[in-house]
Amino acid sequence: MLRINLKDKIKKVPVIYQFLRKLYRALRYFLSWLIKLIYFPYIESTKETIEINRDSKIIDLPILICSSLSVDEYQQNTYYGISHTLKKYANISLQKKLMATIEHGLYLSDTVWDADLSPSASGIVTFSKYRERIISKYTDKKVFPVGPYIHYANLINSEKLEELKAKLGRTLLFFPAHSTHWIEAQFEHLETIEVLKNLSASFDSILVCFYWKDYKPNIFSLYRKHNFYCTTAGHIFDWNFLSRLKSVISLSDFTASNTIGTHVGYCVYMQKPHWLFEQKITYNCSQNVSLKEINNLRKSVLSKEYQQLTQLFTNHLPTITDEQYSICKFLWGFDEIKTKEELKAILLDLIQK
Repeated sequence: MLRINLKDKIKKVPVIYQFLRKLYRALRYFLSWLIKLIYFPYIESTKETIEINRDSKIIDLPILICSSLSVDEYQQNTYYGISHTLKKYANISLQKKLMATIEHGLYLSDTVWDADLSPSASGIVTFSKYRERIISKYTDKKVFPVGPYIHYANLINSEKLEELKAKLGRTLLFFPAHSTHWIEAQFEHLETIEVLKNLSASFDSILVCFYWKDYKPNIFSLYRKHNFYCTTAGHIFDWNFLSRLKSVISLSDFTASNTIGTHVGYCVYMQKPHWLFEQKITYNCSQNVSLKEINNLRKSVLSKEYQQLTQLFTNHLPTITDEQYSICKFLWGFDEIKTKEELKAILLDLIQK
């Protein structure tokens, strides 16, 4: 029995083909509208809190939400504007449909997010050879390490960044432990503030970069009371997230956090020394979180890589040590950075034909 290509069959009937194309576009428009409807109240309420004000301690970098969903086959590629950033760097049309999944964060354990292992994906884009080896245990699909994604992002408004830097002077940038869609991170903010205050004599300014879910008045107001500046790299569906994060990191002279995360490698890659101070973090999971996800979180914290990073970054050092750089290079794939031509070749192979 001959195998029939349904798409080619439909194309032979122009009326049906055009109708289905219009229906597909209408569905995508509706989904885009629905996403914006869900998140618009957040964007509008946040917009006022991050506008620049000479009398406040808010650092403003324009917050935008993407005007439409990613055309990629897999929704997670939209997160933090990663697909948008990679395509833009490689001079590929944003309307080209990427049929591969992109790991949106660095997993420090022998795990892979189920959504990234979609059977229909043509490949998986990730950070490093370290991740490639782990992913390859779970799939026969081709894995493409491209290094730290922040490399491919542009700075937002260089002139404004220079003005902000002049205003801030020597700056310590702090990344608090953050929540996720279904997990809330909790810790003693006043304890954190005391730690940062003890460092303030060495800096002109302390800038705190909150995750979008934690950027709430009742939280950032605590930091502002102690003359800290506050900002956020933006919403999860913000195409400019990586560019804004890169811009925020560029304002700093030294960085710190109270937990290990993707930001550590990004800071080291951008030649910003990093310090980790250990603090008790409680993660409260909603009913939507599966037991597997909870176990993966535990595996990450208990992993050899997580423990190595913790050991290497808990010393408050003025510069990046060889050991710190080496482990970040290994985990984040500093030596996997692609040229525009190399990245374009990789992505075009993964674009819908």
